[in-house]
Amino acid sequence: MELAESRKVTPDERRSHILEIAYAAFIRDGYAGTSMSRIAALLGGSKTTLYNYFSSKKELFVAVTDHECAKLFDHIFVATEIAGDFRDRVHELARRLMGAMLSDEMIAAYRLIVAESGRFPEIGQAMHDIALRRGTQHLAAFFKRAIENGEMRPVNPKLAAEQFLDLTSGVLHKLRLWNVVAEVEPERLAMEVERIASTFLAAFGNDAFSREAREYSGY
Repeated sequence: MELAESRKVTPDERRSHILEIAYAAFIRDGYAGTSMSRIAALLGGSKTTLYNYFSSKKELFVAVTDHECAKLFDHIFVATEIAGDFRDRVHELARRLMGAMLSDEMIAAYRLIVAESGRFPEIGQAMHDIALRRGTQHLAAFFKRAIENGEMRPVNPKLAAEQFLDLTSGVLHKLRLWNVVAEVEPERLAMEVERIASTFLAAFGNDAFSREAREYSGY
């Protein structure tokens, strides 16, 4: 985000700018390789200004994680509002979630967490508390409504959410994470989305959706 020179920058705009600069620095240089001094230099200001917003690198990293996850979830969970039956919505949710998880930005974030959480458990904790827990809560709320509407069989919605996330973090995600493939072809992604949705519906859908999914997939 370019900050305008012709008017006074608001504190919220300044904070957002700091988060964008810090995010790029963390992804590029890692958690250990990024210092508050370096971020202040990239911002073109003093460390004092930076510390007025964030008291430590840990606090800044948590804020960056929260900021990026909020943008991600805003995109993904629009899928809960699409028209169509439950099967259509599950497919769309799987497509959006897979698209996000396979994006360059998310793959870079995953690699950062895996590489540095051994030395800095606070960044793994932040990713768990903000990304995984919040994503599970969003999905659980979606599935709770589906259960209440009779579209899913009565199950623990949190368990259903965790199973859905496990399905989406399968083979294609690992191929991208391990750099086996630089990108996933649309046809292959579509097949994986269909597999995820059918598997989920077969296990958790109501009798009609479950039967349809089993017949389609051969379960």
